Amino acid sequence: PSQQALADAMTQTHASALIFCASASKLGGTSAMVDDEGVGVAAQVLASVKNQDPRLVLLSALAVDRPDSKSYQITNTIGGNFNGIMDAKRNGEDKVRKIMKNYVILRPGVLLSGKGSGDASALELNQGDTIGGGLSRDELAQLAVAALQTSNKGITVEAYRKKTATKLQTEFQVPSGRELTAGTFAGMFEKAIPDTAGMPYIPK
Repeated sequence: PSQQALADAMTQTHASALIFCASASKLGGTSAMVDDEGVGVAAQVLASVKNQDPRLVLLSALAVDRPDSKSYQITNTIGGNFNGIMDAKRNGEDKVRKIMKNYVILRPGVLLSGKGSGDASALELNQGDTIGGGLSRDELAQLAVAALQTSNKGITVEAYRKKTATKLQTEFQVPSGRELTAGTFAGMFEKAIPDTAGMPYIPK
């Protein structure tokens, strides 16, 4: 939808949140159009809704902050509508942090086939963009809904199944010491460290 159409929809429905899960597609929409510009438009609309403080949950990607990693470089050079997609996702994230305060940026790992167990304890969140892994689409959906429910906000986290955890670059360690786990999906977000100065939390 257009920026005005989205603004009208948010106001008329009194929506309290938006999950942005769109991305570049073979059927239309380049990474620059969707993952960068589209995310920025969504953030601007939500930030401008009067008498409300709607939350934006942005589904981004692991390794966005690691341009030297294989994950970033391979994904960023797929070509076609996907060309530069990691650059675009990074730009989109930056726009959200600059425009909004009530947001959760969720960086999923590789999307695995099949269904998850439904057990939150099989997953973990992380911060610092040093650990990768994978999770199923239904597990990602459960985390996206949980990101709407958590009282924490202004946070950026990575998500994957515990048993798939791998380091994004050779100098990183598994475990990182920044793992976030809980018995419920929403509980996993509660101890995440907020972003600061428009930048994702980066461990020292």
